[in-house]
Amino acid sequence: MIDLGTDLTPLSRKFAADGSAYTVSGASLPALVFIHGVGMNADVWQSQVEHFSGSYQVITYDFLGHGESPMPNDNPTLDDYVEQLNRLVEHVGLSSFSLVGHSMGALLSVAFALKYPNKVQSLIPINIVFNRTQSEQGRVLQRAEQIIKSGEIGNTDQTLKRWFAGKNSAQELTKITKIKQWLANASPYGYGRAYRLFALSDKAFVNQLPLLTPPVLYLTGDDDLNSTPGMSEQMAELTPNGEFFSFTGEAHMMAYIAPKKINARIATFLAEALQKHD
Repeated sequence: MIDLGTDLTPLSRKFAADGSAYTVSGASLPALVFIHGVGMNADVWQSQVEHFSGSYQVITYDFLGHGESPMPNDNPTLDDYVEQLNRLVEHVGLSSFSLVGHSMGALLSVAFALKYPNKVQSLIPINIVFNRTQSEQGRVLQRAEQIIKSGEIGNTDQTLKRWFAGKNSAQELTKITKIKQWLANASPYGYGRAYRLFALSDKAFVNQLPLLTPPVLYLTGDDDLNSTPGMSEQMAELTPNGEFFSFTGEAHMMAYIAPKKINARIATFLAEALQKHD
């Protein structure tokens, strides 16, 4: 039987002073913060909360324009999302923590670690994009502008096929249906603004990765056609303390659909990184 890890019950939100919605699970340090991707919300990390909250204080949150958090301005920057996270960790009282981000959240995690290196003990970008070709970037940007202009996210069937390549068991389809519901309920403006930034930010770190000081584990899946193994491997090569791993048979939403093996890899890396940090 496939371990899906959660009953999909929404996580209970708290609210920071700026309106950011977040969740806290587990009672003690060390702390572990998760950042979701475009169109998602904090609930996408339910399996990780369940797995790690016995050993960590686990923080998840809805980034700007998603879930129950406030909308960004019309033309947000990466720094707007980075500062949302910085305000949140200060609100919670975290001076240092490990950081895990998925897709757009992975870009945000790298941006945060570059700006606040002393706050990040270790970093795990999952299914990150890096240095796309101009045509690939243009395709993503065109979709973002279409969503913003129309006010509709539109048909997500092709997106789901790409995100969940090869996943079709009854249990997997239950979780995929939940993702479809989240996308249907997402704000087109919050989605579109974040997606436009996602389209424009994959080259932001081309000359910055040598400055990334924490231990970093780049994870992706062999079947992820957009956040490819080659991208993560290249980033790891440019990162002083970087390493890379790609899961066979997994695609873009692997941390959600196959949490057992992804969590195990994360747990091993975190334990080793924290031991070095101490």
